[in-house]
Amino acid sequence: MLIGSKSTSTIVDVFRIGLTEMIRATGLPEEATFNTEDCVIFVKGKDLGNRIDTMRVTFTMRKDTTPQKIEAAVGASKLGMRATCEDGKCTLQVPPFEWRQLPLLAPLDEIIEKHAARSMRSQTWALEVSNYTSNNYNINKLIEVMRANNASDLHLRAGNRPFMRVDNELQPVPDTPVITSEDMYQFVYQLGGEQEINALETERENSFQYHAAGIGYLRCSGYIKNTAMAIALRLIPEEPPPFEEINIPEVVKTVCYKHRGLFLVCGVTGSGKSTTLAAMIDYINQQRRSHIITIEDPVEYVYQDKKSIISQRQVGRDTLSFANALRGSLREDPDVILVGEMRDMETIRAGLSAAETGHLVFSTLHTTTSVDTINRMISYFPQNERDLIRQEIAYTLQGVVCQRLLKKIGGGRIPAVEILLGGRPIVRDAILDGDLDKLYGIIETDSDMRSFDQYAVELYQKKIVTKEEAISACSNAEGFQRIISGIKSSEGRRLLK
Repeated sequence: MLIGSKSTSTIVDVFRIGLTEMIRATGLPEEATFNTEDCVIFVKGKDLGNRIDTMRVTFTMRKDTTPQKIEAAVGASKLGMRATCEDGKCTLQVPPFEWRQLPLLAPLDEIIEKHAARSMRSQTWALEVSNYTSNNYNINKLIEVMRANNASDLHLRAGNRPFMRVDNELQPVPDTPVITSEDMYQFVYQLGGEQEINALETERENSFQYHAAGIGYLRCSGYIKNTAMAIALRLIPEEPPPFEEINIPEVVKTVCYKHRGLFLVCGVTGSGKSTTLAAMIDYINQQRRSHIITIEDPVEYVYQDKKSIISQRQVGRDTLSFANALRGSLREDPDVILVGEMRDMETIRAGLSAAETGHLVFSTLHTTTSVDTINRMISYFPQNERDLIRQEIAYTLQGVVCQRLLKKIGGGRIPAVEILLGGRPIVRDAILDGDLDKLYGIIETDSDMRSFDQYAVELYQKKIVTKEEAISACSNAEGFQRIISGIKSSEGRRLLK
């Protein structure tokens, strides 16, 4: 780490600002060094954020100064320092002090400015950590705390305490110290061993899975922050949830009995897409005798063979890419294919091809509405291919479910959903004609489909969510207000059906 000092910055300023930045970026060090040309500052302490046990400043002496002059200045400072001068270098040993005493070290800067070969003002300083404070963290204990608090995610970053997400709100894990860069190395080692450490250091981000037996699986997403490792953990139950527990309308379950076509679950990150798909895949697993292939990055829910057999493949470990695995899967006798994400043109093309050739394909996109989903898929392709892709989507689409998680009254979360069902002439024609805005009206008037606004009204009227939460899921807040106020209008009739 490098920092630059101003023309008015003292040695004390460099130490204060540099150590503060170091702690913020990589955690609390036990030993640290500040280097610039002709000067080195070394500090050591068990709690450098509050107290410095050892501080040594070594600088190159001016040619016209002498050890005697420096020793006289040190004595006059009354700081209790010791000076050692040898071979043109001088080392000042500072007695232990606390942060609140930093202003008292002003004489230290005066001595260095007067007797050093060059001024320490306006310099570039290199900050290095030799050792970090050991916190003896145990990742498995943190995962237990995470589970006990019904947290969905755990964030581990050097320079701050662990944070967990509960009901979509981040909060610090109680009674935990600030994480250091060394702690982060140990976390990644405990979760993935040398292999994942090497992958993270090489690629600068990495995803893998960890099994906390008796608790669940964790999707581990590592990245580099301010030169230190960081990781976000998503907790996934050991068993996929029953369809009845995910609070998705029963009409979606009917898709599980289809034998061909494309079904998409969409929404922003953390909206429950993986959970919905896992419930659907496991329902097929219980009800049908099929070969199910999943292609994920990384594997999240882990399935046990029931009536079906399930082959789970992880991108990077078992296959090179989603598109490669999809193309290869067509020769592996699948009935159902789950693609973790439609993230590029080749994956979408291969997914549509699989759906066209008699397979039921499930996947996700990071889109917020059904219309956005279809537009996004088409937009991946060159202009001269879009009419053909539009036709493939029109004839293969079994449905789109878009999700937004809302806070329930009393705690927990529940999805608000928009449901578009394909396989109907009116939906197919709207897609073929490129008149996608027409789908909004179809969703609002078809008895099996739902708009976000309609679903938000249902959740509010059943007293599952607050008015504010319901409105947050709506695209037509005014229509929602009219409904709950008892005013009937064209928007209101559509919302109520």
